Amino acid sequence: MSDARPRLQPPANDPPLQEAGGQHSQAWSGYFQNVADELTRQAAKRGVVDGSDATAGQIGEYLTAASGAVGLSSNVPADIVAMVLTPGDWDVSGQAQFGTSLGVLEARCWVGLTSATVHTPGASVIVLVGGTTLLATNTQLMAGPVRFSVSVATNVYLGGLARFTAGAASAGGVISARRMR
Repeated sequence: MSDARPRLQPPANDPPLQEAGGQHSQAWSGYFQNVADELTRQAAKRGVVDGSDATAGQIGEYLTAASGAVGLSSNVPADIVAMVLTPGDWDVSGQAQFGTSLGVLEARCWVGLTSATVHTPGASVIVLVGGTTLLATNTQLMAGPVRFSVSVATNVYLGGLARFTAGAASAGGVISARRMR
């Protein structure tokens, strides 16, 4: 994989100035600034190596959001939890836990960019179908990871849907994202 940035070359034909204060020519000052900028970029690519959390904007930055039980209507998509991704390249995963008083015939969860919409482009959809038997209470499903590369702050959703014939259903969940680059 080649790097699109040109190699840094010192301005060899522009000798440093020998004036008081040790100032450099504009070409050398620009070169030193470019070297400092490149070193900063390379350090950011490395991620953290000391066991601490990656700070905002660093590779490895980790975001998470959780929700308690959200009431569901049968066969109607709903947002379980949402979070905002800052510009960057993210891997996003979610886990939903469905609860019901009588059992669920079908449960789905997904990670996507569109609120309360099943299987949006770029989403991951997991479907668990109980057929003629009811799924157990507290069924857990996972979705993702799904890659999202965004250039502006963007909402991402863990969505869910349950199909049931009687009683009530709810879902709670966790959505998490890790900055990949």
